[in-house]
Amino acid sequence: MKRAILHKGFALVDIFQPCVSFNKVHTFKWFKENTYALPGDYDPTDRALAFMKAIEEEPFPLGVLYESSHRDTFEDNLRVYAHNRAPLHTRSVDMERVKGELLKRK
Repeated sequence: MKRAILHKGFALVDIFQPCVSFNKVHTFKWFKENTYALPGDYDPTDRALAFMKAIEEEPFPLGVLYESSHRDTFEDNLRVYAHNRAPLHTRSVDMERVKGELLKRK
């Protein structure tokens, strides 16, 4: 999860976690027997291999299946962020300009 949070861009985290209270089929023992950690030499930049790992059935692979090479994020492509990287809620607002824009739309 930490790796996904620190990743610049989209990250999908799929968590395998047994429910010890109600799920009597997929227990801790089942998870140990039906999952495996990706090896240290696994290449998460290989897209084709990542797709193959994603559709594997028992045992299920655990770890980072895919990481794309750097691409601009959605925010990187917005003009509003171009000169000022500060969060929008911390910026000053020209309320007269906002009112003018709203009145134009009536």
